[in-house]
Amino acid sequence: MQYFLRLSVLVCIATSGFCTAEEPADKTNARFQQAADRTFKAFDREEEQTWQRPFFFMQMADTQYGFFSGNKGFDQEVDLVRRAVEHINRLRPRFVIVCGDLTNATPEHPRYREQVAQYHRDFSEVDAEIPLVCVCGNHDVGNRPTAQSIAHYKENFGDDYFSFWVGGVCNIVLNSSVLKDPKDAPEVLAAQQTWLQQQLQEANAAKAKHILMFQHHPLFLAEEDEPDQYFNIPLQRRTPLLAQLKQADVRAVFAGHYHRNAYGTAGSMEMITTGPVGRPLGKDLSGFRIVTVHETGIEHRYWGMDDVPEKIEIETTSDAR
Repeated sequence: MQYFLRLSVLVCIATSGFCTAEEPADKTNARFQQAADRTFKAFDREEEQTWQRPFFFMQMADTQYGFFSGNKGFDQEVDLVRRAVEHINRLRPRFVIVCGDLTNATPEHPRYREQVAQYHRDFSEVDAEIPLVCVCGNHDVGNRPTAQSIAHYKENFGDDYFSFWVGGVCNIVLNSSVLKDPKDAPEVLAAQQTWLQQQLQEANAAKAKHILMFQHHPLFLAEEDEPDQYFNIPLQRRTPLLAQLKQADVRAVFAGHYHRNAYGTAGSMEMITTGPVGRPLGKDLSGFRIVTVHETGIEHRYWGMDDVPEKIEIETTSDAR
């Protein structure tokens, strides 16, 4: 019996890289499969459609295990993520959302499974009462995603696009990689677009206090009609999408990808691009954004990892813009 148990543990470690006899792979992976059937299982949709009180959540992006070293290791990312997890568990947000590029290796890369296992291991330390939402980025599904690359992502992290309600707020998660380059997955983009229109209509019919959208790529960095570049969505698909979001009165879009902070507006809608938990590419330090949601608006601020406050105080009478 002892030999069988030892053999089982060795097989488990060899195949997944992180499970133990005390914590089987199925239990660990369950946390990362809550995005299913185009919703997020941690939240009850009917209960959460009603506004109760102000709350805050934490938005992160670009953990990107392996980026510092060119996929040779991920010690620096591990250190930064573990510090972020300490902040999460101390501050107790309503939820945490990581807006893509969870790993640096893409699904076909030989280091991909190792990086996924480390992501699972580190984020499993987030208190079980704090929902963890994962969003796919271009490193997670490829710069030109395919049905196969998306399937790999879904196996490890759940649905690539979905929605969920929290405290009267409708939150919509998109697969922005198919918006960036849909050539090898046009059917995914078409299905997502049909689904998005339905979600926006349902949110308005349910009188959502706010509609917030989350994705990896920014729609734009500063100006809604800025020229196409690597870090934004091409105008061909950006322009009609912005018109759709404005019509639905979407309050804000949150993204990552840029590895630094950027900000712009499209009418009354904010385009908020958040710097990385992992490796920065500009002057903004590794960190994350804290977003406070009030009945009439939202407030948000980016915090470098060394500057995060000890606790978050919410003014219940605040009339945020």
